[in-house]
Amino acid sequence: MAAMEPIAAPQPIVSLEPDPDVAAWLDERIKTGGGRARAVTTPDQLVAAVDQWLPVLILIDVDAAGDWPRAIQRCKNRPHTQHIPIYAFSRQDNATLLEQAHAAGADHVWLQNEMKESLIDLVKHYLYPPVEYLTGWDDCLSDLARTGLTEFNRGEFFEQHEHLEAAWMAEPRPIRTLYQGILQVGLAFLQIQRGNWRGSLKMFRRGLPRLRNLPPVCQGIHLAQFRAAAEAIHAEISELGAERLAEFDQRRFPKIEFEEGDDRMTG
Repeated sequence: MAAMEPIAAPQPIVSLEPDPDVAAWLDERIKTGGGRARAVTTPDQLVAAVDQWLPVLILIDVDAAGDWPRAIQRCKNRPHTQHIPIYAFSRQDNATLLEQAHAAGADHVWLQNEMKESLIDLVKHYLYPPVEYLTGWDDCLSDLARTGLTEFNRGEFFEQHEHLEAAWMAEPRPIRTLYQGILQVGLAFLQIQRGNWRGSLKMFRRGLPRLRNLPPVCQGIHLAQFRAAAEAIHAEISELGAERLAEFDQRRFPKIEFEEGDDRMTG
């Protein structure tokens, strides 16, 4: 399958790395691969950063102090983060620590020297995943879905949820995840309108992963440009935090461009 086009907003990669020199090295490699590095120094900070940034990859230095096995388990036991790959590494050939990381749920364990050779390619692999052509991706939108998108483009983010949820429930094929992802991004926008920072992050981290691997145009929806705009908003409000959420310009909420036959629509 063809690889997806690079998305507009650099995606975050979170690392647990207390050594500032190694953290700087990771930052440089992640940026070279096209990502956005977010380094933390404690296991508790790691879990909080994963919740906030919704990274595409987690890197953990198992030589770090603290209960990092529990941090791995927490990431892997929660529905909104269990899909995120975790790569654990050690600067020493410590088989016990690496096995402990694997037992806690890390997807891959390796030595730092091995990581040095492969990290840039690994970053690119998770930043630009292959497209998944789910059954039904090239069909026309249902009437319920079209109505939901029209409400979305009017800024009626609660109403769009009602229609797209009905479309999702009526669609038995895997492409139903398209409707669910869009409606959850819409609910993230609704929470921004209501000043609920944590609520908006919660909905972003549910909706955005459902859209990441879908084709750039899906059921006539120009998904790539909408996804990029939504990811950029998620990154911005993550930076702003709860105290500064009101600074976000809500006029930047994107409209969804979609087609039916030869007619292009924006609601």
